[in-house]
Amino acid sequence: MRDANGSGPGRSSQDAGPPGGPPPGPLSGPSSTPSHRRRTWLLALVGVLVLAVGVAGLLVGTGAFGDDDGGGGAPSATPPAPAASTPTASAPRETPARPPSPEPAAEGLLPFGATHRYGDGVEVTVSAPERFTPAEGAAGHKAGNTPVKVDVTVRNGSGERLKLVTVQVQGRDGDGREAVGVFDAEQGILSFDGDLLPGRRAVAAYAFDVPPRAGDVLEVGVTVGFTGDEAQWGGPLP
Repeated sequence: MRDANGSGPGRSSQDAGPPGGPPPGPLSGPSSTPSHRRRTWLLALVGVLVLAVGVAGLLVGTGAFGDDDGGGGAPSATPPAPAASTPTASAPRETPARPPSPEPAAEGLLPFGATHRYGDGVEVTVSAPERFTPAEGAAGHKAGNTPVKVDVTVRNGSGERLKLVTVQVQGRDGDGREAVGVFDAEQGILSFDGDLLPGRRAVAAYAFDVPPRAGDVLEVGVTVGFTGDEAQWGGPLP
């Protein structure tokens, strides 16, 4: 005989209620939890590795790790050195020949054309010697000798009149012998004479007879006044 809950004989009222849940099986229950967690961890680990590799590649590409020599920043490109230019060959220029400058025949001699200033302010210049042919009425020339002449310029830089007769001019040949003076009034070869005012100048021609084989050198000494101050000029004959 069933009771009011429909239970048969011998069953209690507790056994007649609905079951507590689905029967245990492979898709439910505690046995499926560890496998699901392992998959979750594997996926997370793979994502972290992919992210790490991407970040490392980005850092390497931007040069964040520096060069091999320890310098920071991206390597700078060094421009190549410019190629050495080859000089263009050009035809050599011809340098015009310059006339040799006058040089003294010995140490202490002034070159012809130079100006010497004496202690009293008088200045004297002796030009380079020139060959000339004495006139028939000239005195002092001997056949076989070489007559040469020079121009002596005197400028009175003192504050007083200068007696030109005190200007003494003497010539010597290459052997050191005194050269004979040649006087040629026809060609104006005469000694100084008269007075020279301060600031003025005077020019006179002097000639000498140079013997052969005398070194082809002429020396001219000029003394002004009675002080014995003498300047000497020297050089080769033309």
